[in-house]
Amino acid sequence: MTFEPLRYDRRPLRRFLLLALPLLILTMALFQFALEMLGLQVDPSELGGGIDLPGYVRLATWVLEALGLAALFLLVHGRGWGWTSGLLTGWIAWVFRGPLLVVTVVGFAGLSPRPWWLLVLSWWVLYSLCGLLLSGVAAGVGLGAEPPPPVEPVPIRHEVLRSEPMRPEPIEEPVQEQEQPPPRF
Repeated sequence: MTFEPLRYDRRPLRRFLLLALPLLILTMALFQFALEMLGLQVDPSELGGGIDLPGYVRLATWVLEALGLAALFLLVHGRGWGWTSGLLTGWIAWVFRGPLLVVTVVGFAGLSPRPWWLLVLSWWVLYSLCGLLLSGVAAGVGLGAEPPPPVEPVPIRHEVLRSEPMRPEPIEEPVQEQEQPPPRF
């Protein structure tokens, strides 16, 4: 099984990144806001005495997550799976952010797993939304679309090289006819 190297056109790739990264950060922020407003956010004290992170740390983690999701999406999308690549990207990221994190933290720290699994479920929804968003942005900017076929090259006329330097040909100016006065009667 051979894979071709991933190659994206620079313009659609640049547009994809300029649109996708802020949209992912905004999606994560709005999702967090919605969880807090609906009262579905897990209290940090239930997670084992955690603290509420300052805003700049939370923003930095969203930026890091957005970069990671966009990079993973570019790897998965390069295989040509369309909208499925977005969901696959979100679910791959969720496996590492969700169940593996819970098993590791709960197992090593000896914490109650119930509030952590509630977080895992909300992260699954968030990452699925982010994956679909990435697919939509990629489709919108034409990322991974087949480039137009190459244009036939124009044949080059080969001229015989002269041993003497070329002298410019004199330009002949068109002779203007002098106006003759109209005949008198």
